[in-house]
Amino acid sequence: MRTTLRDFIKSSALAGFGALILPNSLFSYPNHKKNAKKVRLGFIAMGMRGQVLLQEMIRRDDVDIMAIADPDPGMLQRGQQLLKNGNRPPAREFGKGDYDYQNLLKEADIDAVLIASPWEWHKTQAVEAMYARKIVGLEVAGAITLKECWEYVKAYEETRVPIMVLENVCYRRDVMAVLQMVRKGMFGEVIHGQGGYLHDLRGVLFNDGVTPYNSGVEFGEKASAKPNGAPTTM
Repeated sequence: MRTTLRDFIKSSALAGFGALILPNSLFSYPNHKKNAKKVRLGFIAMGMRGQVLLQEMIRRDDVDIMAIADPDPGMLQRGQQLLKNGNRPPAREFGKGDYDYQNLLKEADIDAVLIASPWEWHKTQAVEAMYARKIVGLEVAGAITLKECWEYVKAYEETRVPIMVLENVCYRRDVMAVLQMVRKGMFGEVIHGQGGYLHDLRGVLFNDGVTPYNSGVEFGEKASAKPNGAPTTM
C-alpha cells in the first residue's frame, strides 16, 4: 500500500503525542503530587554538561530547581550564577565531598534528579536515586559494563522508578521520521544497519577547565606553534 505524505505526517504526529501520555510520564508517577503544577528538580554535578542542563531547565516555567550537588565549590558557584541570571532563587547546595549528593537524594521536596557527573559515577548515583524514589534523567553513557546495565533493570523492577537516558537522539524529529519511513516500507526491505559516532572530543576532554571547547591542549597545525610563533609545549 502506497503511503502518502499526509498519512505519514498524521501517523508520526500520533506517535509523538502518544509518547506524552505514557503511564510512566512524570505527572502520572505515583509519588508525584497530583495537584502539582511544577516538577521539583535536583541536579547532581554542576560541570560543563550540568550547567547546560541547568540552563535548559531555567527556561521552563513548569520546573523549580531545588538543589544542586558538586564537590567543586567553583561549579556550585557557577550554577548559582546561572540561577541568578535566570531570575531564579538560589538552590540548596550539597558540596561537602564526593558523596554529599546522597544528602540531596534524602530531600523530600525533590521529585526528580538530572545527573551529569563523570561516566564512572553514573550507575552508582542513578541507582541510588531510584531507590530514593527520585525519577532520573541520566546523561550518557550511563553504564560502562553490561553488568551495570542489568543493575538498572534490577533497580527499576524493584522500585518502578522511571529512568531516562538524556542526549537520546532516538526521539529527534528527523530520526523519528526515518524510523517511520522504515516502518512504512519506503526504503524496501532493510537487511543491514550500521552506526557510529564521529566526533573529535579532544578539545573537550583536554580543555582548560574554564572554557569547554578547544581551550587547552591543541592538536594538528595549531600544535606546531603558539600565536607568537614560539613552539608549543605539552
